[in-house]
Amino acid sequence: MKQRLLVAVLTVIVFAAGFVARMLTEAGPSVPPPPAPGAEFVRSSAATPTADMKERRAPTYTEKDRTKLVHQIEEIRPQIDAYRQRIDEIAADFERDFVPILNPAQRAKFDAAKKREQEKHAKGDRKVAETVTLSDEQIFQFQQRPLWNALWNVAINWRLQRLARDYKLDEQQQEKVRQLLLARRQKFLDLVDSSPPPSITLSQLATQAEKLAPAKK
Repeated sequence: MKQRLLVAVLTVIVFAAGFVARMLTEAGPSVPPPPAPGAEFVRSSAATPTADMKERRAPTYTEKDRTKLVHQIEEIRPQIDAYRQRIDEIAADFERDFVPILNPAQRAKFDAAKKREQEKHAKGDRKVAETVTLSDEQIFQFQQRPLWNALWNVAINWRLQRLARDYKLDEQQQEKVRQLLLARRQKFLDLVDSSPPPSITLSQLATQAEKLAPAKK
């Protein structure tokens, strides 16, 4: 029951805020459309972006807001670092067990896709590295992306359908991947249970904390 409630809460949060972040983000992680209602989450009107959502922009972060974010990050930086490290470990565990399931042709496709994703992230990283002070939009994006990642970790049917389509997995492969996804979701839920709530939304922003200060006039 506790895990079901957590999944539902994550879904509501992501559907409410994630769509805005996705529309504003071009250099962020490649995320597929939300799963069809009824697959494994409650039906939500936020699953379909509206004109109002498309017109929304990042909130304005005042000097006080930025200072508060810096203080929040510094107060729980050890927990944020631990959260980020564990997230990377969970992803590495899944990849380590996923690749052996693939045949040679599928592995070649996986390697090519991973290379493209790395190049995409590197391009985004270079853009951020050139930034002296984060814009309001960039701060908003850094806070929203971890919520999409949370959904990516708990949405079993969504991820399985995506992988089955991309790699043309047969039924036996799909069942093996499903078990891997279930194991990954459990690891993620255990991590969320043990992490202070701000650790998730601040996990990516913390890497750019020195760029939160307002530009000097």
